[in-house]
Amino acid sequence: MRLACLLLLTSSAALAEPAPTDCQPAGEAVRAALAALRAQPQQCGARLWPAVPALRESPVLGTTARRFAQELAARDRIEHVGAAGDSLRARLREAGYAMRLSAENLAGGPETLDEALAQWLASPAHCENLMLAEVQEFGLACISGPGRFQRYWVLHLAAPAGGPTAR
Repeated sequence: MRLACLLLLTSSAALAEPAPTDCQPAGEAVRAALAALRAQPQQCGARLWPAVPALRESPVLGTTARRFAQELAARDRIEHVGAAGDSLRARLREAGYAMRLSAENLAGGPETLDEALAQWLASPAHCENLMLAEVQEFGLACISGPGRFQRYWVLHLAAPAGGPTAR
């Protein structure tokens, strides 16, 4: 299984509307799992991160995550730079999302949300993204594809522009 992590980056490609997927967890399950994870201190590599507030689900971040997961599945790749060379920030800007901070966690292969979260927690950089107190919103997508990973997970985390900066 392959993981990739990106902090303070954004990318996006113009894709058709996402097709229904059999691996997308229900919104309430995602909110609950992320809230439970962030409600506990987490050891991310050598650093212990304190508990942080729950995240709000953002429809825009959900759409950008879904579109990028679709692109990754179509390309059978796990990487933060889009096919057109775009970054996470570029994808979010293109979608009309004004952010102060953004982060992206990617995973290829996990069959369930719990497995994807466990992989991200086991990776210091992914874990840190999950525990950033500054981020307030998220969008998560899982797309099934015929490629070697079969499931492509994208988590977009962001702090919208105009809010206080915690760091």
